[in-house]
Amino acid sequence: MMMDLEDENEYDQQMDEEDDDEEITQEDAWAVISAYFEDKGLVRQQLDSFDEFIQNTMQEIVDESADIEIRPESQHNPGHQSDFAETIYKISFGQIYLSKPMMTESDGETATLFPKAARLRNLTYSAPLYVDVSKRVIKKGHDGEEVTETQDFTKVFIGKNSEKDLTELGECPYDQGGYFIINGSEKVLIAQEKMSTNHVYVFKKRQPNKYAYVGEVRSMAESQNRPPSTMFVRMLSRASAKGGSSGQYIRATLPYIRTEIPIIIVFRALGFVADKDILEHICYDFADTQMMELLRPSLEEAFVIQNQQVALDYIGKRGATVGVTKEKRIKYAKDILQKEMLPHVGVGEYCETKKAYYFGYIIHRLLLCALGRRAEDDRDHYGNKRLDLAGPLLGGLFRMLFRKLTRDVRGYVQKCVDNGKDVNLQFAIKAKTITSGLKYSLATGNWGQANAAGTRAGVSQVLNRLTYASTLSHLRRLNSPIGREGKLAKPRQLHNSQWGMMCPAETPEGQACGLVKNLALMVYITVGSAAYPILEFLEEWGTENFEEISPAVIPQATKIFVNGCWMGIHRDPDMLVRTLRKLRRRVDVNTEVGVVRDIRLKELRIYTDYGRCSRPLFIVDKQRLLIK
Repeated sequence: MMMDLEDENEYDQQMDEEDDDEEITQEDAWAVISAYFEDKGLVRQQLDSFDEFIQNTMQEIVDESADIEIRPESQHNPGHQSDFAETIYKISFGQIYLSKPMMTESDGETATLFPKAARLRNLTYSAPLYVDVSKRVIKKGHDGEEVTETQDFTKVFIGKNSEKDLTELGECPYDQGGYFIINGSEKVLIAQEKMSTNHVYVFKKRQPNKYAYVGEVRSMAESQNRPPSTMFVRMLSRASAKGGSSGQYIRATLPYIRTEIPIIIVFRALGFVADKDILEHICYDFADTQMMELLRPSLEEAFVIQNQQVALDYIGKRGATVGVTKEKRIKYAKDILQKEMLPHVGVGEYCETKKAYYFGYIIHRLLLCALGRRAEDDRDHYGNKRLDLAGPLLGGLFRMLFRKLTRDVRGYVQKCVDNGKDVNLQFAIKAKTITSGLKYSLATGNWGQANAAGTRAGVSQVLNRLTYASTLSHLRRLNSPIGREGKLAKPRQLHNSQWGMMCPAETPEGQACGLVKNLALMVYITVGSAAYPILEFLEEWGTENFEEISPAVIPQATKIFVNGCWMGIHRDPDMLVRTLRKLRRRVDVNTEVGVVRDIRLKELRIYTDYGRCSRPLFIVDKQRLLIK
């Protein structure tokens, strides 16, 4: 008996020793946290976002602007360019270069500028930016000479010092950076909250209302930088149907089309004419009689339109085109379906299948909600929110100013060509356009051009220097652009999904309560990365495209979404998620890629976009901590 007890004790001891190896104590956790802060600091999200703007976004904006081509004005048609011009001028922008922050003394000498000097002498801490501009003169019969000049272009503000010897420059070693110095005053950009794009939301309307349910997508292509085009799919409530018909019609709103279009007509305009094809894209499963029944009124409503051309004409008639031929109307409708409807799915020639499936998915989600199989979406869930930091904010501003600059260049060169003068690029490019535009917005906080519509106020604020803690808090602040007068309680309340992302306590009292928040200590905001490595990975690991599958298999498989765009289906999502996470831990895939698996809805959502909140976690695999 004694022997047994001893054995047991020995066994317990061994177990304890093994447990000691496995378990992480509080001290270990703090060591990890300290290491995290040493590496990241407290304003990493501001710095990384700005670096992304400097290193990539600016060049992308310059690259996506088309070449400026100028011909002399036509003699007989003022205001239009001649088609028979002898000479053509082509101006294109190339590589951009950023130099060190500089200042010019009163005697014309230039010297390196340091933040301390900028603060003391009320200067702007900014660096010159140069761009290669090439001018080609093409004469009839032979291609003319090519001149490449580097133009001084603008100032861009650098808000950080990476040197360790900060003290030598007169900087505080505890100063985290992450702010701008404009005319000697320190300005910080407050992160702006917005709803995430390319995401299907379904909401139930408070009755009595014309509509019972509304599905919406704010669609924005990854490469294009223009305002998102919103698409609504609405289901009418029973009471609203006129003429005694009690059907619940479903209608869609398309951009640039005045009235709502019945969904079946949109499908026919996309080239899916037979009722069976259309229902396959919405229900997937013909055994689902409840869902089919909800679509019956919509099918009956569009019964009169039974071919693609008629459907396109139906849409074209309701567009901005008045009194044009049928061919023009059909082309107009085609263009809208191709370029304006759901641009994130694709704006190319052969995206109809993908678009039809995505459009069907929106309706499918709407019907699931109407049948009570799925709850409506939550506007305040933090997974549906994105944050605009310095990078995206400055990117939008820079794009606007650069467009203005190219317009001015075009105007100047056109004038020179028409008056027969020589084109001098020195005068054509007004560097002040961009400098003063950026400076104005950062100085006043009005984001956008002076006195233009759609300007946001209070984006840039004077950095709070009351105490060290107040400075840090100000650098991690974020703002929801909702009117402060609104009596809505929902956006102000602490949402469950904000756990670990937002500080639950630090928010002002009074009218901004719950709308101005602060990031939790360890939160990092993603800068965004390209989606194509993920797409290649999915292609390789057995994702099936829409071209390869029949709609009947969709309910059994898992839908794969990348940045809100439905890419296809997969039969073994377990393996896919495991592989993706393994690659992410080995940094073969960008570490900030988000992988969300929704088992109940059979969806796998992968995100690579900017502005998502993320936080560090200890990895537990099969109930064992992987950190040692």
